[in-house]
Amino acid sequence: SGWSKGQPWGVEVTLPSGFNHGLAGKGTRKSPDEWAALGVRAASGGRVPNYGAASILLPAGAEGPALMIFGNFRAISRYNNADAYVIGVGHLSDRIKGKPDFRAPWPRTGTPLDASERKELQRRLTALGYDTQGTDGVIGPNTMSAVSAWQRDNGLKPDGYPTLELLKKMR
Repeated sequence: SGWSKGQPWGVEVTLPSGFNHGLAGKGTRKSPDEWAALGVRAASGGRVPNYGAASILLPAGAEGPALMIFGNFRAISRYNNADAYVIGVGHLSDRIKGKPDFRAPWPRTGTPLDASERKELQRRLTALGYDTQGTDGVIGPNTMSAVSAWQRDNGLKPDGYPTLELLKKMR
């Protein structure tokens, strides 16, 4: 599946104050040195070693853990493409190896959307000109990109993280 032995699936990072959250997402890939030049650091301190091109993933939005993901993230996703699955498998593997839990807490605010609300969000975004490429109720890269663009255009942190509170603002 393209696994590179000795390389991580991802590394938890800290983002600098004022980070452009529009850069987060699988569509933007930079070397760890390029991310470091933007102020991104390993959560454990210092620079992230160069494991190749990486993206910054914000699985719980701007208020949760930030992950720098590498090629092995994609290797895991070949079995199941859901980010939650890949993070679960990768993080469990890290914990079995004795690595620490995520340092940044998972936010306890922001009500997740149910299936009908996810479809409503996609319909509303598309009607407003932020194309989600369909209304299937799956929050994938197209929907996250549309959410991020809507957030940016409406003065919010463009982290692409959909919540019930966000949907209420759109209503």
